[in-house]
Amino acid sequence: MESQSYHHRADTAASLPPSRAPRPLRWLVVGVVASIALLIALPIVMMIDQAGLRAAIEEDTGGGLNPEWKDWVLVATIVYAVVLHLIDVALLLWLVPRVLRGRNWARITLTIYLVVATYFSLYSAAQGAMFLWAVIPTDILHVLMIGPLWIPASSRQHFKPQTERTSGAQAHRS
Repeated sequence: MESQSYHHRADTAASLPPSRAPRPLRWLVVGVVASIALLIALPIVMMIDQAGLRAAIEEDTGGGLNPEWKDWVLVATIVYAVVLHLIDVALLLWLVPRVLRGRNWARITLTIYLVVATYFSLYSAAQGAMFLWAVIPTDILHVLMIGPLWIPASSRQHFKPQTERTSGAQAHRS
């Protein structure tokens, strides 16, 4: 009899939907939407303002770029930005729902992604002022998104294994 009631409770707990993410983690969605908008906007601006991009490339190469290569470098830069930013968008869209479901591996991976992305966006900023309008808010968003992943107690509790969360909740009820 005891084993049946235990199995019934375990089956019921396993079939319940994941707990609702705490409020600080739900703010990640706002940060991700803003980040995605900036990730999409930057390559679009590069395509629209090719003269500005060409000037940034000229400045970066010191004007010593062979004229035959200028168009190729321009296209390669735009393609690189589009592909890299699409990968960034895909990673964010893949990781954030898993973070909201309490997957600790996703929290760690998202944190690593945000740190690495910040580093490379700072590198991008060093390439010219043309990109600062996207780099500065993106880096601010990255830092603001890391905080809710680790600092609030409700977030840390959300990432504990399910058994710890349920036993902790039962202990509070007793």
